[in-house]
Amino acid sequence: MVREIRLLLLPPAGPWPRTGAAAVVDALRATTTACALLGHGARAVIAADDEQRARRLAAERGALLAGEVRGLPPPGFDLGNSPAAVDRAAVEGREVVLFTTNGTKALCAASAAGAAIAAAAVNAAAAARWLSHADEVLIACAGEAGGAAFALEDFAVAAYLVQLLARDHPGIDLDDAARLALEVPAPLRLVREARHARDLEALGLAADIEFASRADRFDVVPLVTDRGAGWARLEPAPA
Repeated sequence: MVREIRLLLLPPAGPWPRTGAAAVVDALRATTTACALLGHGARAVIAADDEQRARRLAAERGALLAGEVRGLPPPGFDLGNSPAAVDRAAVEGREVVLFTTNGTKALCAASAAGAAIAAAAVNAAAAARWLSHADEVLIACAGEAGGAAFALEDFAVAAYLVQLLARDHPGIDLDDAARLALEVPAPLRLVREARHARDLEALGLAADIEFASRADRFDVVPLVTDRGAGWARLEPAPA
């Protein structure tokens, strides 16, 4: 049962604090894409913190290579970072190496501090259920600019998660950021209002914003099951 929630509006500059369970949120779009990939049958998603490492891992494993730089897939990538474009026929049974500007770096870093999952609006209820087994919960926003700038869409989803957990665990101890999140009405509406959402619209990726804004499309929780230098392997958490 959850006793305490800490909410990080940006990833830590140094080592991540140890906690019972950590959830990383990169709503637009890495953690949403990880949910879509596993929800459509991918065997695993391997988050990489560097583009060249991602290319090398995909080549070594015979895996699909997915991700983005400045919102779009780099040359040679099999897939972008578009959750709305994930095709079950293309990913089912495959490993997918995923590199993104912010979210995969945060996932790799968080996994060094303990149990970690990828959370998004699209798997919020499932993520909240999984987090409910920990005494102490850390919810971390991946942010923008490599984790240096606040991202409204990540805070929106994090606030939604805080509200789900607080509803089911009365009397929970919240830090100041989590307490602020508890006061936001209908937080998922903010995903569409974020500056990054406008950037994606300009790239013709409006479908991803709608996809990432809707709660509980998937009942999958991407859990870090293995990790190494600069990478973290996510598989569906046991039910």
